[in-house]
This record gives sequence, C-alpha cells and structure tokens, in this order.
Amino acid sequence: MAKHFIFCFLSLFATFISQAQLPTPAIVGYWESWNAKKLNLKDIDSRYNVIHVSFAELNPLKDYDVSYSAPLGYTEEVFKNEVAALQAEGKKVIISLGGQNDHVMLDSLAEKNAFVASMNAMVDYWGFDGIDIDLEGSSLNFDNINVQSPGDQRQQLMITAIKEIMHNHWTTHNKKLILTMAPETIYVQGALSKWAGKYKGAYLPIIEALRDSIDMLNVQLYNSGSMYSLDGQAGGEFTQGNADFVLAMTEAVITGFTATSDIGDYSGFDASKIGVALPGCHSSDAVPHKELEQAIKYLMGKGPQPGQYKLKKEGGFPEIKGMMTWSINSDRGCDPSYGFVDTWGKLFTDSSYIEISNVEDIYEQEEDGKKIAVNLFKNKFKSKLDTGKWTLNNLPDGVVIDSLLLVNDSVVHVLLKGSSAVKYDAAKWNVKVTVDSSEFTKYTLPLSRGNGVVLKKTRTVIPGLLQGEDLFAKKSAYVRDLFDGEGKMIRYNKGYSSDYEIDVTKTGNYDFEFRAASASGSHSIQLAVDGESKGSHTFSTSSGWTVMETVQFNAISLDSGHHVLQVKMKSGWLHWDWMDFEEASPDTTNGMNESENLTEIYLFPNPTTGVFQSNEHLVNAKLWSFDGQLIRQWNHASLFNVSGVARGTYLITADGYQGKIVIK
Repeated sequence: MAKHFIFCFLSLFATFISQAQLPTPAIVGYWESWNAKKLNLKDIDSRYNVIHVSFAELNPLKDYDVSYSAPLGYTEEVFKNEVAALQAEGKKVIISLGGQNDHVMLDSLAEKNAFVASMNAMVDYWGFDGIDIDLEGSSLNFDNINVQSPGDQRQQLMITAIKEIMHNHWTTHNKKLILTMAPETIYVQGALSKWAGKYKGAYLPIIEALRDSIDMLNVQLYNSGSMYSLDGQAGGEFTQGNADFVLAMTEAVITGFTATSDIGDYSGFDASKIGVALPGCHSSDAVPHKELEQAIKYLMGKGPQPGQYKLKKEGGFPEIKGMMTWSINSDRGCDPSYGFVDTWGKLFTDSSYIEISNVEDIYEQEEDGKKIAVNLFKNKFKSKLDTGKWTLNNLPDGVVIDSLLLVNDSVVHVLLKGSSAVKYDAAKWNVKVTVDSSEFTKYTLPLSRGNGVVLKKTRTVIPGLLQGEDLFAKKSAYVRDLFDGEGKMIRYNKGYSSDYEIDVTKTGNYDFEFRAASASGSHSIQLAVDGESKGSHTFSTSSGWTVMETVQFNAISLDSGHHVLQVKMKSGWLHWDWMDFEEASPDTTNGMNESENLTEIYLFPNPTTGVFQSNEHLVNAKLWSFDGQLIRQWNHASLFNVSGVARGTYLITADGYQGKIVIK
C-alpha cells in the first residue's frame, strides 16, 4: 500500500512543468574534471552555456553510493567559486553520473534510498544546477525490458530514485533540478534492430517514465557503429560519422517507433528538448564540421538534403534544442580549436563569425605575394580597412601581412609579404586570423579563426621519401611527435586518411618501404592515386605499439607527373612515420655500383637528420641518389655528415660494402 502511494505521488511530481531551465539554444559540453589542470572550469569557452562536470565518483565497494571531490589542483572553495561564477553568467553547471567506467545498479530498496541520499547531498554541497544520467555498460544490464512497463525491479528502482532526487530538490530549494540524459544509441535506436543484442532499448523505459522531467535528451551519435533507421531493414542501416547517421538517428528519437522483440512502443520525444550529440574532434565517429552544419540545417528545415536519408517529416524540426559534445576539453584541443561550438554558433545564434581559406596554393618558402581569403558572415566589413587591426598568428618567420583587398562587403583577401627562410617541419595548419571589431559595420567582439588555411610542404619527389606529416588534406588523421621525440608521425584509426602531393619523375613500377608502429596483429592501409586504387597493403607487428618497424611492399605502378596520393586506413590502427619509394629496378648508371656481391653495412641512426655512422671504417665511400646522381663522397670515414642533403633515401657504396640511409 505504501509503495503504491509513493508511485502515485511521484507520478504527480513527474508532471511538473520545467521552469527556469536550460538556456535556449543550448550548447552542452562535458568537462573532463580529471584534466582540470589543463583546462580550468573558469577558462571554458564562454559560449558553452551548459557544462556537465564529468563524472560523479562511485564508491568502488558500493555501486549506489555517489560523491564528488574537488578536482586535482582545486580547493573546495575555489571550485565552488568557479561554479558560482559560471552560474552568475546564466550558465548551468550539472554533475554527470555514470560514463564508461562508473556503473550504477540499485539492487534493493535500501540501495535505492542510499543512492538518493548521496545524490541529493552531493548536489546540495557543490551547488550543482542539475544531474545528467549517463548510464552505460553494465548499468543497463536489465532483464525483461519493456518500454511502457519495466519488468526488472532494478530498472524500476532507478526510475523511482531519479524522481525522488528531483522531488527532494524541489521541496528543499523550491526549484526544479535540471535533468539531462546521454544514452548510447544501442540502448535507444538499437531497439529498431532485432540483431542489436540483449540489452537493446534498455534506456527507453527510463526515458518514457521520466519524459516530463527530462530537460534535454542527448543521445550519443558516436561509439555506435551501424544502426537501423525508421526505414527499417530494407536499406535503412546507416554507419556513424556522417550526415545520414545524424539525421536518421535524430528523427527516430523524436518521432518514436515500435521496438523489435516485442518490447513495446517508444512514443518519441519533444524536438525542443533534443540535442545533436557528437564528439568535438574529427575522430572516426565524428562528423566533419561542414557536413554537420549541412545536416543540422536540413534537420531544422533550413537547408537542402545533404545525403541519402530523407526526413519523414516535411520541414524537419526547427525547434531542436541545440547541440552536445564530448568533450569541451577535446573541442578546445581540436583543429580548429572550439570548432564544434563554432558550428553551433553558426546554426543557432545571430553572432558574427569568419571563415578563412586559401585563395591559391601556398608552399613553403614561396609565401610572398600569396593571398588568404577571409569570409565574414552575419555582418559586413567597413569600406576602409586598417592592416593594424588584423593579426595573423603562426605564420612562418619572415612572413607578414602586406595589404588588404576588399573584394566585397563580406570578403577580404589578405596579401602576404616575405618568404620563410627555412623549410617547414610539417605542413602548417594552424594559421590564425583575428580581426578587430572596429573593422565591422555592426558592433561585435573581435573575430578569430584558426582553421581553413594550409601552408604546404614542397611536393614529394618520387622516387624518394614521403613523410607522413607532409599531408595537405586529411580526414581524422592527426600529427603527433614520434615516440623518441625525433620528428613527427601520423595517428590512424580505421577510416582515417591523409592526402599528399607527389611529383613522379618517370613512369614505372615502384617498391616502397613503410615505417610504422601498432599493437600486435595485422593492420591494412589502402593507397590511391588521383582516386584510382593502388591496392591494400598489410602491416603486421608483434613488437608493441611504440616500436617502429619497417616493412617492404611490392611495386605499385605510377605515371610520371604531378599526382595526389591518398593513404587510408582500411582496417586496424597504427602510427606511421614515412613511406620510401624507389624504382623496382633502380638505375645503376653514372658509376653507382649496387651489387648483391657487396656486404650490407649497418648505418645508424637510420633515419638520420644530419650525421650518421657505420659499423665499419669505409674506404672510397659515396652517397648516391637512386636516379644515379653522386651526392657526396669520403675517402676514409666511419662518421658521415649529410647536413643540407635533401630528404630521401640514398645508397651508400664503398670498397666491399653497400647500405641504404634515410635522411629526414
């Protein structure tokens, strides 16, 4: 009887209308509090108006006892003050529960009561505005899943607990506790598939029971793989990481659907409480910003259909609440920095912004006279511009702004003066343009953009050494330091790719060596030249993911001339350093005497950046290019200085010896 009364009472509470809730439009970001030293709460980009503090801490011996401690580097007082300062600006600071590592399960009424008490105490102590329920993994291992009538007591207890937490907050503070959720797709749209596993749709009963209390539902459109859409199994499966997936999954969660396996009907959710949730970075499950922008415009009825998926509802859903990202920290560190919140600003606000791009190709040491285009949106440039009000950061030394050309009231070309005195370590992606507000007709803050311009490395000559970091275009791949700190490498997951400009000296077949590191097993890359496949090549390793290994691959055919070579990860993952191309049958003219009769000499370090040694004293040593050109020679030596020699792979010959050296 008492239990029945509690359920009736809580059902009445669940009908309270949300008041003074999330900002609209909302941009939600998870803040990694374990990385607080790298990004303080107070230093988060000011446009984020909903901050999810990640995560509440779970007692390792009690999966129902929740708390939160001040992050490393914070005192309790400082942390509380920073939370209060954000709230004073109208932002909402919410504590997130769960995530990948902390799994909550309420097995009894006593555990439910302890969970409720600890959650309310935590919220009150730190002054959080709300709670975010981010249950994952074993937190959702419920039996007898039914959308309208949860059959697992543990799921009923979780629903009841959340209602009690919110009721207690209301009676204590006379205001509603904000409630958000971030379920993974498998536990929501996964119920559209009969193959999605035992726990598919496990979040649906929670959403249904709490729909009147939830302020924003941000289904994770990542960590997902493939999911079925409302189109069903006849051509209705979409893979994460593109506009189609965003559209198909978002419409399904809004409109509702009949779940498979007879677990009931999910009745959908109000679009005005829906957020489009994606990673901030271009990881394999992220969507490139431009494609995401096109998808959301179409979703809101403000743009054309960008892909294959056609919305069932004519005119889309213009009332969409906003966007969510995991995480603020990664959005800050991505390229461009805060690119995700930039995209939100374009779509959901009237704020001005700029985009930058190359007017023409800009190569290292050839920057003089080249132009960068600056496009202004939701504002206009003044008719007279002042170069003193423009700043370009991260240009090469010796390169500065020369002048400004006003193309029209929304486009300016920035003319560069001077050329770099040295070659780049890697192509430059981080040129940043900042324009003072006095250059615009409508008052705004200074506008900056740090992505869109690429200063390229000189084209790689084949035969020769192609460095991974010399890319001019990419999808998801990113450059990082080699494990030994000597140079750069590229990080690849499945689907990542990077593009390179190459000049092939003559038509022929070219063998190549590939230097990379990965975990044990096989990892496959795919090469394409000007869009034409050159086959897949499998890299196998057993030495560990921090150990670089070099593998020889058989020849691919290349035509002479300028081409674009694409390297794409077909399966697995790896870090790769370089690819070294040489003719399948090297030219041996001009006295280069490569021979199987010569003893292979050990050269180190290899690759080298300027000086290397041999394990034998060499007589009459010569350095050759593979087109037969003599580059340098030494009469007697075991230490060799090749400073100033162009990067590439070379042959060393000497009396009785030969070897290959890579110069970086």
